[in-house]
Amino acid sequence: MIPSGKPSRLSPRLIPLVVFLIGLCSTVVLYQLIVESVDQRQHLYFDFRAREAAERIENRMATYQQVLRGTAGFFDVHDDVGREDFRRYFDRQALDQYLPGIQGVGFARAIRPADLQTHIDQVRAEGFPSYTVQPAGQRDLYSSIVYLEPFSGRNLRAFGFDMYSEPVRREAMQRSVDTGAIALSGRVRLQQETGVQDQSGFLIYQAIYATDQPAATVAERREQLRGWVYAPFRMTDFLQGFLGEQERDLIIDIFDGEEMVEATQTHFGSSGRTDIRPGFESVHRLRMMGQTWTVRVHGSTSLLQRVDRGLPIVIAVTGVLLSAMLAGLMFLLVSGRSRAEAAARAMTEDLSLERSRLSAILEGSRVGTWEWNVQSGETVFNEEWARIVGYKLQELEPISIVTWVKLTHPEDLQKSEQLLKQHFAGELPFYECEARMRHKDGHWIWVLDRGKVGKWDRDGKPLIMYGTHQDISRSRQELDTYHHRAHHDVLTDLPNRVLLGDRIQQALALAERENTHLAVLFMDLDGFKSVNDTHGHEAGDVVLKTVARRLLCCIRASDTLARVGGDEYVALLQHVSDEQEALKKASLFISEVRRPIPLPAGGEARISISVGIALYPQHGTTIEVLSEHADQAMYQVKKGSKNGALVHQDSGSV
Repeated sequence: MIPSGKPSRLSPRLIPLVVFLIGLCSTVVLYQLIVESVDQRQHLYFDFRAREAAERIENRMATYQQVLRGTAGFFDVHDDVGREDFRRYFDRQALDQYLPGIQGVGFARAIRPADLQTHIDQVRAEGFPSYTVQPAGQRDLYSSIVYLEPFSGRNLRAFGFDMYSEPVRREAMQRSVDTGAIALSGRVRLQQETGVQDQSGFLIYQAIYATDQPAATVAERREQLRGWVYAPFRMTDFLQGFLGEQERDLIIDIFDGEEMVEATQTHFGSSGRTDIRPGFESVHRLRMMGQTWTVRVHGSTSLLQRVDRGLPIVIAVTGVLLSAMLAGLMFLLVSGRSRAEAAARAMTEDLSLERSRLSAILEGSRVGTWEWNVQSGETVFNEEWARIVGYKLQELEPISIVTWVKLTHPEDLQKSEQLLKQHFAGELPFYECEARMRHKDGHWIWVLDRGKVGKWDRDGKPLIMYGTHQDISRSRQELDTYHHRAHHDVLTDLPNRVLLGDRIQQALALAERENTHLAVLFMDLDGFKSVNDTHGHEAGDVVLKTVARRLLCCIRASDTLARVGGDEYVALLQHVSDEQEALKKASLFISEVRRPIPLPAGGEARISISVGIALYPQHGTTIEVLSEHADQAMYQVKKGSKNGALVHQDSGSV
């Protein structure tokens, strides 16, 4: 209680201290808001880079699957593939040039016990007198690596090895046999390792069956098994082949399976890296070919240095200096009446100067500020707040919370109101919302709206709230651009293999739910190589883009056309009633492609296209099976007269 008498007054000597403390508190609030803004930008950038790394791994694995499908197709159309045939086929692929990281491509023959000695004698007669199947021992089924290219260096150690004898490899090989799809193995130690700088390894398998017998059921597939085409990978070499700057900026660990067990399941680890930035971790689970990889990504200090952190320091230093100056000026003001007027003038000038400096800093950082009386609706914006939405401050008058409501997108306004309620209730330490605002020119811009209640009334209700506005339209646009590039072909802007897989998966789910049909068409250009060789790559690019435009004109908005390789396209046709409708669409594709294509240097190119067709659910109910069957049908067309379309049949022929 205060005794009766004269009212208590604040000592003049304490006024400078109070001014200094108020200035420090304001600086701390503004500093915290800017630090949180920079931290949010760092997390956005890290999350994008981590997702990009995971997508690159998936894209590269999808490319290697296509290599294996092509090799399997080579065996499907040749009953007896010789060693020299396989070597020439591999050399034409030029995998070491276009797909670094792959250890090789090989063929492992399936051998029944009764045929083992005959097999050994045949290989020895080919010029390998010491050849044998290893390890020795009695087994129900043997396999032997008989072809592996390049057949040199480390790969020589795998010649004759029975992969089916090792449990991890056997599980993947048997899965491929029973499903007819490509299978990914678990973590293994490759035969190619020498004991010096060994790496974790993995393999992918595609079972090969006899071409003159049906292989529709599991029993038939096991009975008609010829062997496996496969590709081995050393994990470190695999990642270094395509990650690029990701390897320097990101610290990546890959685990075999759903769990992150360091000692027994680490495929690839960044042990030894000491530049991990705490708080920046992202985990992605990649489900591929029957296996799951868990990819854990940490941000490095070099990655996060790409996002500028200098602004909070500038704010802090400027705020402390300004607070000290104001306190000093206040001290001079109250120290004596004789200097009061001079001190007041000096303080006014310095205040104006410092306000100009602080305003310049805020304008340089392009951050708008706002102050909101939650109970009355009275609102104060700075000039930068108005500039962000294309206005001058006086154009927005009279200013109140209604100004914000009118300019904000209705959907984002609902989200903003919900986040404010959570902050007022103490569920969130501060308010943060990304929202679209209507620019004066009529278009929408993205802003990051952040704030915090600075004053509460006696009933514990929010009274005054302070915050900032930051234009993040460019960051959002860059993220959208990166996402588009990750899912579309650079040359034709068609969906790439990743986006196509997602579209097919959605279409299969819809077809199953609505009991409808769809068709997958694999298409390969005939005569494209001669265009490249004769007219050059610029003419080849013109041909690829022209074909893409013509094919797009033949499909509906609900369908999808993708480019999945150099001269390979895939069409997804939804709501296809029968084979005749799919063939009719393929005939339209063929007719459009055969039309002459003008070339930029003069003259014209004439090409054709081979089309393979698989329908859901007649020819398969999964992406892998439908793709495999459409690919097989296309190879049959290529093997024959080309320039045609064929539908896959359940018997295995077309």
